[in-house]
Amino acid sequence: MTMRALLPAACLVLLAACTTAPAPAPPADGGTDALAQVGRWNLQGAVDAQGQPVADVLPGGKAVHAAVFADGRLSVEGGCNHLGGRYQVDARGRLVVSEMQSTLMACEDTALMTADSAVSALLEGRAEWAIAESWPEQLTLRHDDGRRSHWRADRPAQ
Repeated sequence: MTMRALLPAACLVLLAACTTAPAPAPPADGGTDALAQVGRWNLQGAVDAQGQPVADVLPGGKAVHAAVFADGRLSVEGGCNHLGGRYQVDARGRLVVSEMQSTLMACEDTALMTADSAVSALLEGRAEWAIAESWPEQLTLRHDDGRRSHWRADRPAQ
């Protein structure tokens, strides 16, 4: 091989060695998972498509359930059963909750068991979501069928 043939190859090797690696691609969902950053959201209440309160989500009139978002998994705490499913934010920015499952434990408190089912049904599906910048943060879910729910971030008192 002649020097003339090796020169372009050597230049390419040197050029490649001097360049920096490309920056990693951003997450497919467009950024940080704001739901998971807060982590635990306490249910405050819900209304149906007609704007009427969904009493079943508040057993005895009290908010007891919390939704915990982490790594694409949603778990619901505070009820009789262990509830969970998957979540993602779709290309249109909507929250999609799927594959909700529940253990089948029997509780003496039938209102709590009813609330478990109601909260699971409330979360499952596709919803527009917004986080109000307050302390603690407020999360609103607006489902395509008109249901709405209000959640408050579980933050220590200041």
